[in-house]
Amino acid sequence: MEFGEKKISVSLNKVSISFAVVVGVPIILFLGFFAYASAYGEKVYPGVQLGEIPIGGMEKSELKNLLEQMTDKVISDGIQFEVLLGEKKESFVIHPIITGEGEAIELFHFDVDAEVENILHAGKGGGIFGQTWGFAQSRFGKKNILSLAHLNIEKEKLRESIQEQAKQYETLPVDATIIIENTDPLQYSFVSSTPGYVFSYDEIIGKIESDWKHLKVPTVQLQTQKQEPAIHDEELLAIVERVPVVFQTGPMDLTYVDSQTKLQTTWKISLSQIANWIEMQDIPENGFGFGLKPEPVKEYLQSVVGTKVNVAPRDAKFSFDEENLRVKEFQTSRPGIELDVEQTYTDLNGAILQRTLHDDGFTKSVQITVKQAEPNVKTGEVNDLGITEVLGVGTSNFGGSPRNRILNIKNGAKLLDGLLIKPGEEFSAIKYTQPYTTENGYVPELVIKGDEVKPEIGGGLCQIGTTLFRMAMNGGMEITQRRNHSLVVSYYNDPVNRLPGTDATIYEPAPDFRFKNDTEHYILIDTEVNTNSMELVFTLWGTSDGRQASFTHPVVHRWISPGEKIVKETTTLEPGKQTCQHSYIGADTSFTYTRVLANGEKQEILYESHYRPLPEICLVGVTEKTVEATGDILSLPEPVPVE
Repeated sequence: MEFGEKKISVSLNKVSISFAVVVGVPIILFLGFFAYASAYGEKVYPGVQLGEIPIGGMEKSELKNLLEQMTDKVISDGIQFEVLLGEKKESFVIHPIITGEGEAIELFHFDVDAEVENILHAGKGGGIFGQTWGFAQSRFGKKNILSLAHLNIEKEKLRESIQEQAKQYETLPVDATIIIENTDPLQYSFVSSTPGYVFSYDEIIGKIESDWKHLKVPTVQLQTQKQEPAIHDEELLAIVERVPVVFQTGPMDLTYVDSQTKLQTTWKISLSQIANWIEMQDIPENGFGFGLKPEPVKEYLQSVVGTKVNVAPRDAKFSFDEENLRVKEFQTSRPGIELDVEQTYTDLNGAILQRTLHDDGFTKSVQITVKQAEPNVKTGEVNDLGITEVLGVGTSNFGGSPRNRILNIKNGAKLLDGLLIKPGEEFSAIKYTQPYTTENGYVPELVIKGDEVKPEIGGGLCQIGTTLFRMAMNGGMEITQRRNHSLVVSYYNDPVNRLPGTDATIYEPAPDFRFKNDTEHYILIDTEVNTNSMELVFTLWGTSDGRQASFTHPVVHRWISPGEKIVKETTTLEPGKQTCQHSYIGADTSFTYTRVLANGEKQEILYESHYRPLPEICLVGVTEKTVEATGDILSLPEPVPVE
């Protein structure tokens, strides 16, 4: 019996040991993996790649440094394009940054801090068990290949830059159309349709975006695709007999009756104008017809009709009582009248299209459409604005600026002068300084785009954004949108220690500079452009609620060498002629914005800014391009310190 009990005891021991192994080993493994996973709390899990670049084990600072270096590399190397022309290959490079006098706008941008946090947390969701499993998968499973999640590409600007370079290699399709040679007597000829050979810019930009999301220097091979014309010969021949009807009906009148004076103004659209504007258009459910080209007609409406019709809205105006530091009303508000260009074009075009569809009963007069434009500040809103004192002042220096840049600064400041911002309203610098056109007072400045030097309207507006930023901070406002300038530009250096860091850039449609009026009263922007001291001064007026605000002077943590000079050949300049964009030193800087609200709450915002290094870029005119495309996967260059 004892022997049997001993046998049972031995069997139980074996079971206990087996159970301990089955249960204990997984627990030990789990605890081991959990311990390893915990050790990677502030690091990227092993086995993680960003594109083809291993980043496993990297800490936050290493990741941030990597991403900034990579962006600098793409800016420096540019996007490589190869065009195959039979047996011949031509190449060109586009640097994804538009640079000019004091301006630099990146066509690629991503939120580095958000990107770093996203990568650090990859595979770490789901609590203890989820994190442990994520670590095990990362350590022993397939490689976890990530891509940039916070990349923003100015696709329209990029498309424009590519098209400027690539259009010389394209043959656009030609629609079947008619050319009116004479209206009295009517004479016209046909233009036959022909297919074109063009590039698919959506695919090109998609390739660039995909490469950059995986941190590769984009290299794009351009191949044309056949594109059929929108209108073929047979479609034109089907309605060509209607051409005489279009012109026999006679000219078209545009009319407008002033609602106050009751006087009528008439603009006659002559047959010769119709001849210049005529085109074939697709009429839903009715085939094709003869209508009017949108671009020239709308330009006519804006420049000829609009100048006679438009009446700008009038805001309630104020002047300062310097002795009592108050604002007093001196002008009442009035709504304005604005020509509705889109609707008027639609009505005019529709009237012409009817001549294709019918034989009689045509409209020979179209009444233009107008809409009311409301003033920003109405008289009824000005009785208790509470604008009594200076809240904050922002300054910047634009000494050394060329003439056109100064004119743009003056114009932008004029558009902002006297602007009232309602309680709770978010101010947008772009909203109140656009449109960036010559009609709105701006003049062109030269910028380098790809391998061309081109005029661009509105250079100098970053001076406006920077001064607004400093004004808003000194006034204790809530900053809702700010991006630093891409390059270190002396115009925007801090006014106290002359170091970069306290600037803000604006460029339509983005980036914008914005702040919120989080006071309970209106605030008012007063602008001054002093051309003697070359100083821009913006003053924010309002009613103090007791808040206090300040910002530290920027600190430079690292200077970055701009690198070697880049010489690019171009056919857009005369052979031998050279024009250069000077180099820009890079930098990493920071400063702290502090505000103490009326309730005692203290807020500290750290602004970290990375400024790209950019070598001197010179364009040299040649008779034939010989640029060679280079680069594929980005390397990891070490930053070069500047003494």
